[in-house]
Amino acid sequence: MKFRYLITAVLLSCTMLSACTKLDEDLYSLIPQDHFGGTTEEINSLIGPAYGTLAGYVNNDFWMQEITSDEYMIPARGLDWYSGGIHLRYHTHEWSARETPDFWRFEQVATVNKILNLLDNTTVEIENKERIYAELRTLRAFWYFIMLDNIGNVPIVTSFEGELPTNNTRKEVYDFVESELLATAKDLSEEKNMATYTKVTKWVAYSLLAKLYLNAEVYTGTPQWQKSMDYCDSVINSGKYQLEPDIFNNFKVKNENSVENIWAIPYDADYFRGYFIPYQMSWHYSQYVAFDVQFSSWNGPCAVPGFVKSFDTDDARRRSFLIGPQSTPGGQPIFTRDGITQLNYTIDVVNYANANENEGARLFKWEVEKGGRTHMNNDFAIFRYSDILLMKAENLLRLSNANEPAARALVNEVRGRNFTTPKPYAQLTLDLLLKERGFEFVFEGWRRNDLIRFDKFGSTWDFKPNPDPADKHTYLFPIPLTVMDKNPHLTQNDGY
Repeated sequence: MKFRYLITAVLLSCTMLSACTKLDEDLYSLIPQDHFGGTTEEINSLIGPAYGTLAGYVNNDFWMQEITSDEYMIPARGLDWYSGGIHLRYHTHEWSARETPDFWRFEQVATVNKILNLLDNTTVEIENKERIYAELRTLRAFWYFIMLDNIGNVPIVTSFEGELPTNNTRKEVYDFVESELLATAKDLSEEKNMATYTKVTKWVAYSLLAKLYLNAEVYTGTPQWQKSMDYCDSVINSGKYQLEPDIFNNFKVKNENSVENIWAIPYDADYFRGYFIPYQMSWHYSQYVAFDVQFSSWNGPCAVPGFVKSFDTDDARRRSFLIGPQSTPGGQPIFTRDGITQLNYTIDVVNYANANENEGARLFKWEVEKGGRTHMNNDFAIFRYSDILLMKAENLLRLSNANEPAARALVNEVRGRNFTTPKPYAQLTLDLLLKERGFEFVFEGWRRNDLIRFDKFGSTWDFKPNPDPADKHTYLFPIPLTVMDKNPHLTQNDGY
C-alpha cells in the first residue's frame, strides 16, 4: 500500500490552517504559538506544508524546461498549441522575459521559513528537533538549488519578514546551498524504509550535494569533480540502493517499493496533485481508447525526432515513447479526428510549425493505471540510483582519461539491464555519456541541466537553428517580470 505519511500530514495541516496557500496566515492559528508542537500529530501537521511544496515540482514550468532541450518539443498543429508561437520560441531559444518559465520558488522557501520561525519560538520540547530542522533546511536548500540552476542570481532569504531583498550572486547562492547541505546532513536519518519514504534523508542530501558539485563549474567557474564523486561514493557505499533489474519498475503505479528510487514525490490523484499529467498533455485526442483511463488528452508535446532516433532500436528505454499504429486492447484501430485514418505515431515531424496530428513520438514512461485519471498515482523520482552511478562515471572521466575503464564499467552496468543481447560500450567518451544520460532520464527533469554542463544547450537540433556561439544568455532563465515589477531592488539577468 502506498505510504501516506506526507499526504496525511499535509491534509491535517490544511485542515488546521484553512488554506495551505495563504502564506500570510499564522501557522499556529488554532493553537497558541508557545504551546504548539507538543504532540506527534502537531509536529506532522507543522512540517507537512514544507513537504507539500513538492507537489508543484512537476508543473507547467517543468514542461517548459523539457521543451527547451533536445528531448521534447510542442509543435503547432494548425491552431492547436500555437499559442502565439510561444512553444515554438521555447524550442528555438528565442523566448523573451515576458514569456519565460517561472522558476521563482520563493513561495516554497517562505513556507519553510515560516515553519522554522515557529520552531524557533515555541517553548515546547520537540522530540527529534535537530532532525526536523535538518529536513526543513534541506528542503529549502533543494528549492534554492532549483533556482540556482535555472535563474542563478536570486536573493537568499532565511526569514519571512523584512525588506524587499536584493539579488545575491550565483556564487553566493551556490555557497548557501552547499553550506546548508553540509550542515544538515549529519542530523538526517540514515534509514531507508517506509517511515522515511519520500522524506529527506542523509542519502537525499548526499545525492543533492553530488549534483551540486557536478555542476559547480557551471555555477561558480570552478569544477568540483572529486567532491561530487565522494558523495556519489557515500550513497553507493551505504548499500541502501541498487539498480532495478527492469528500469520500468521505477515508474509503476505502485513504485514505492523500488530499490532504486532515492527520493520520490508521492503523487496521488485524490490527495497530492501536482501538474504530473504527462499523458494528458502528450497523447493524441483519441489515445484514451487504447487504455482504460478516465481522461481526455490534448495532443501536445512530442519527442524531438533526432532524440528518438539516437536510441538503439533494441534498447528497452525506447519503450518510453509511443510509436507506430495505435489500437484498442481488442485489436481495433484507433482513428484520427477524421474518423477514417488509423492513428499512427511517426517519429518524424515534417513541419514543427504546422505538424500533422499524428506526428511525433509520445511519452509513455510511466505505467498506465487501469481506470486512471488526469492526475497520476505514480510517484515521481527526483533522484535514482542510476543517476548516482552515471554521475560517478562522469566525475571519473572528467578527472582523468586513465579512469575510463572504471567509468565505462559503471555506464555499462546501467546500460546492461536494457538489452536482451548485451551492447556494452567498448570505449567511453563524454559525448557517449551524455547520450546515455538522455536515454536513461527521459522526462525526469535533468536534460537541460546535462546539456548546459556539457556545453551543448546552445547546439542545433531538429528545427532549432544554428546558434550564435557568443550568445549564451538562454543558459539562464530570466527573473519573471511579475516579480521584477513588485521588487525594484532586483537586477534582471543579462540578455533580458
